[in-house]
Amino acid sequence: CGGLVVEGDDQVLVELLIGKGTQTRIPLSMQQEIKTLLKHFSTYQLQHIYREGNQVAHVLCKEAYRRPGVWKSGIVPHAVWEKALEDMHGVAHERICKKSW
Repeated sequence: CGGLVVEGDDQVLVELLIGKGTQTRIPLSMQQEIKTLLKHFSTYQLQHIYREGNQVAHVLCKEAYRRPGVWKSGIVPHAVWEKALEDMHGVAHERICKKSW
């Protein structure tokens, strides 16, 4: 396969995979599986992106928890399709920060 850009909203996981983190929250088996998959690409880049920057992936993950097997059906769930259309039309999603008083 060719090159790949992987964007993830779990900053701890992204830092761990690029060698900048040493935490133990992420199961070793998950780390190993991701690294094995990445070896299938001639080049890859991992980067952190806030959840609001990739709503399609965020909603797809939520759907996978609600309906196991959603990845295999070949049918794009309505909620995911809505976010894909928003992306295609350039809809921006603001990051809402909690105020600390």
